[in-house]
Amino acid sequence: MSAEIKEDIAGINIGDGFVSIARVVRRGRKKIVLTHAGWQEYAPDASDDEIAQVIRKLWRKTRMPTRTVCGGLQSRSLCLKYFRYPDLSQMELASALKLEAEETLQLSPDQIMLDWHLNRPKNDPYTQLGEQLQGVLVAVSKDQVNRQLNLLKRAGLYPVLVDVGCTSLCNLYLALRGEKVNKDNAVCVVNLSRYNADITILYNDHYIYPRTIISRSAEWSSKIQYLIENISDALLYYHVKVDKTPVAQLVLTGFVPKEPQFVAQIHDTIGLPTEVWSPLKDENFAISGSVKSAKEYDVVTPLMTTSLGLALRNT
Repeated sequence: MSAEIKEDIAGINIGDGFVSIARVVRRGRKKIVLTHAGWQEYAPDASDDEIAQVIRKLWRKTRMPTRTVCGGLQSRSLCLKYFRYPDLSQMELASALKLEAEETLQLSPDQIMLDWHLNRPKNDPYTQLGEQLQGVLVAVSKDQVNRQLNLLKRAGLYPVLVDVGCTSLCNLYLALRGEKVNKDNAVCVVNLSRYNADITILYNDHYIYPRTIISRSAEWSSKIQYLIENISDALLYYHVKVDKTPVAQLVLTGFVPKEPQFVAQIHDTIGLPTEVWSPLKDENFAISGSVKSAKEYDVVTPLMTTSLGLALRNT
């Protein structure tokens, strides 16, 4: 039998006034190497044509060797919901989730695009009737997805996958630090972008419970109480409704304000060991010499976090 051929996929994240792109490869069981990367800002009122031009320029500047991409979808109307259903077949589950998406988005079925992730053991890919089916529903209007796909195609790219911030964050953390998540310890990872925060609790056999919140302000330092309340709510709901595995650590990444009192206040209020984590500086991550030598910008930046997770579709 011939070996499986994998697509050479780059990750691209568009939103909050910038584009970031990344391509990674695996070296051994844990090591992930960044081979190509870059970012570029654009005006908040930029048209799709102008954003496409920024993407094309960035592709040339970074000498990205592939045009096949996994794109990150950002939308204020995105439906991201945890679900738990007993005793459903796969077909019944699909029908139940479609109804839930219609009710949440208040759109007709032909206007909705949805997918879901089932939380189940890695060594048991099949779900039997009689189990508690649990996981995450992701749904959004088809118009939003089509606009994103058309933008990428306009930039000369070939989009084969679309992902959201929470699940790309899960992929990144588990790829670099998966050993920290097990049946005795859960980890809450929070990625701050300029306007959004992806809150993800990883537990059990790499199960996920995600939540996304939106800030109307670009400064998380002025929204710290709002952030703390939402992290606390996610932790409470997880413990009461989802799983009893204790959360052992809170990990902050992305646009974490540099003021020491920011992290200290979160730690003191929530009461969990709290760490600020930069994936690009992780011991299981390496940056190629060609990326390090690029003088136009520093890729070791919070701008890269989501695109790194999207790029892992390549490995």
